[in-house]
This record gives sequence, structure tokens and C-alpha cells, in this order.
Amino acid sequence: MNGIDFIKAVIKDYKIGAITSSSKYVVQDILQEIKPGHKYIIEYGAGDGVITKEILNCLPPDGRLIAFELNKDFISRLKEIHDRRLTVVNEDAVMASRGFQKFGLPRIDAVISGIPFTLINPKAREELIQNTYSALSESGLFLVYQYSPLVFPVLKKIFKNTRLSFEPRNFLPYFIMRAEK
Repeated sequence: MNGIDFIKAVIKDYKIGAITSSSKYVVQDILQEIKPGHKYIIEYGAGDGVITKEILNCLPPDGRLIAFELNKDFISRLKEIHDRRLTVVNEDAVMASRGFQKFGLPRIDAVISGIPFTLINPKAREELIQNTYSALSESGLFLVYQYSPLVFPVLKKIFKNTRLSFEPRNFLPYFIMRAEK
């Protein structure tokens, strides 16, 4: 998706968690955390698919990626990605986190999230993080990239290993939060 189309989508939908598509540096930061054993991945807020496509490039042939997105423009873009390992779901991440088993994954190795946690009420925010923790396999990984480190204290409370980093080479810069079960 080009920059102008992305901005048009943002103007139409205030719930989009970014003002531009993620930079190649953010994509690299995310991908370096995905390990070869991460076969079953969930993406909250897949947006225009910039990160989705790159996850698919490193996902094994028998892996699966379930991408959640609410914005109809972005869903159209995601559905243009023709890869049998990808399932695009038009469902709120909080609602989906209450029943991941319905998506048929044998386990969840990693969850990557670009959803705007600042727009989610605190109770639902904590529920989503707790449900994500519960759904992850042992040593499962939760990666969150945001303009604000707002959710980092909640991640630290729930996950045993957490790390916060900063990626200034994005417009606007991102905080990248890594939480491991």
C-alpha cells in the first residue's frame, strides 16, 4: 500500500494504530525475534500487510499465520496476499483472544501486535494480554510495537521475561516490547 492510500485509510478510521506503514527497520526488529521453531503465529492488527508478508517469508511451509484486522481497506490488501498459510480474520483481537482454539492451530508460538492499545479500555487491554499469555505455548513470544510503552508495565506483570527497545527509524518512532512466557 502506498503512503497516500495508507493515510487515506487512517483518516477514515481513527482506530488504526499507526499513521504510516511500518518501516523496514521495524520489520527487521520484529523478524529477528521470530525463531525457526515459531510455526504458528498470530498477528493482531495486520494493517496493510507489510509485516505479514515478511512473516510469511520466514514461516516454514507447514506453518500458519492468522492475521486479525478490522479495517476493511486493509482486509482487502491482506486478501491480495495469496499464501495458503495465511488466514485473514475480520475480528476484534480482544474477542478473538477469548477462543483461539476455533482457528485450528495446534499451538501458538508467537503473537505479534500493532493494535493501538491506547485505544482499548484498561480492563479489555489487560484481558487481551492475559488471554494471549494463556494461549501461548511454553516459551511463547508476544511482540508489541507501539508509539507508546503504555502496555509495558502490564506485560511485565504477566510475562516472566520482558524487554523494551526503541526504534527511532520509523515515522513516528516505535517502542518494541518483547514478552516471553
